[in-house]
Amino acid sequence: MPFPRHRLGWGSFFILMVLVLFFLYAGLTPWALHMGGRSTLDEQWDGFGEVQASNGGRYVLFVHLQGGLLAGSGPSRRGNGIHGKTDNLHGSAELCTESGAAHTFKLTGVVDSWWATDDAPTTLALTGGSPVKLQSGWVVAWRGQWHGPALELSDPDSSFTEAFTRRGEIRHVTSTGDAGTARVTLRYGSHDEFTVACRGIVSH
Repeated sequence: MPFPRHRLGWGSFFILMVLVLFFLYAGLTPWALHMGGRSTLDEQWDGFGEVQASNGGRYVLFVHLQGGLLAGSGPSRRGNGIHGKTDNLHGSAELCTESGAAHTFKLTGVVDSWWATDDAPTTLALTGGSPVKLQSGWVVAWRGQWHGPALELSDPDSSFTEAFTRRGEIRHVTSTGDAGTARVTLRYGSHDEFTVACRGIVSH
């Protein structure tokens, strides 16, 4: 006796697609729904902190993070040693400096975790730049991990001090003579709060 065939109706197809999209949105990266100890159902987190650099300059870094594999233009892999896993962070970064200059960059990165951000190794890469671009192919790299609500990062390869002068201008020529260290602790905060912090470091 032949078994009856059941066609997949539009209603069932719609439910199936919703389940697939939900799995891609949250099932693969549930940490993105609770970044830094906060409820982030939109998978977005904003934070900023003052950069401590060995060149003596003063800078404040702001990041807008969009978590999950559906963020940005799509997954990519980096082979430059900064992070080799599939990007699951996208967004933008802004850096203000004591000279009053402000820079905006494209941000990509990896949170190396599945369930939670706490203690998760994290890498960020800043590229491009506006109104002044970094040198072609240059990446300002950050590496660290989350500790509760704070994302603690350091520059693993002197890319920060080699890219920025003490006053915060982007260098046209990089040199190992400008090698140094940089670290920052990012905590949740709005762009308006970041703007206030920037005013506090401007030297006259």
